[in-house]
Amino acid sequence: MTDRTKIILIYTVVAVLSVAVLGTSFFLRESRKRRFTPIVADAGGEVAEDFGSLAKDLVLTNQEGKQVSLADLQNKVWVATNFFATCPYCLETAAEDLKSLYKEFSGEENFHVVSISIDPETDQLEQLQDYASAVDADSRNWWFVRGEERMIHDYLEKEMGFMKVVKNKVPPASTRYSHDRSLMVFDGWQCVKKRDLQFARSQGENVRERFYQDVRQSIMKGLASRRSPSSAQP
Repeated sequence: MTDRTKIILIYTVVAVLSVAVLGTSFFLRESRKRRFTPIVADAGGEVAEDFGSLAKDLVLTNQEGKQVSLADLQNKVWVATNFFATCPYCLETAAEDLKSLYKEFSGEENFHVVSISIDPETDQLEQLQDYASAVDADSRNWWFVRGEERMIHDYLEKEMGFMKVVKNKVPPASTRYSHDRSLMVFDGWQCVKKRDLQFARSQGENVRERFYQDVRQSIMKGLASRRSPSSAQP
């Protein structure tokens, strides 16, 4: 082998190794970006096309002190949220998004809202009644409900598909819990939409409006399927 051939071979090997190193470095960098860079456009939105359906009933106590059952909603279109009364973000969602939806659809006999307290120790009937009054909720079609804390937390996470409720250590009352502030739309016991409008609001009015309309359209679709031909709106 001549010296010239040896030099060419050495440069070729170096070039191949350099390409391999650069390629590996690029792959690892992109992999880390995919793993650790949040995708803001999709955060807080749907995480799957199939949100699942309820298999078990839940019996709780509403703001009037009456026992109510989710089984009573199997033939309705209903919106579910979880909250605690001292959370300012929960009240903002209820006062703006939920109240707006309620105002539009409360006249529909097949529409309902359920707001489930994750802090039943604090949220006694008086607190639930005050909350309901603040958003002009009628107990006939908007329940503010409470029950045993562990049972509720397990049901929200394992049955309904909300994120796990976390009780923070020695926080102020307004941040006692970290929890999923999404709205879930159920058609019967099938969840057909999940949107975090509180998150959407932080991304700007255009995002919030798009998420809100997603929720609204899901409700309209479910209600339309339940109307008789004679009562259907033109």
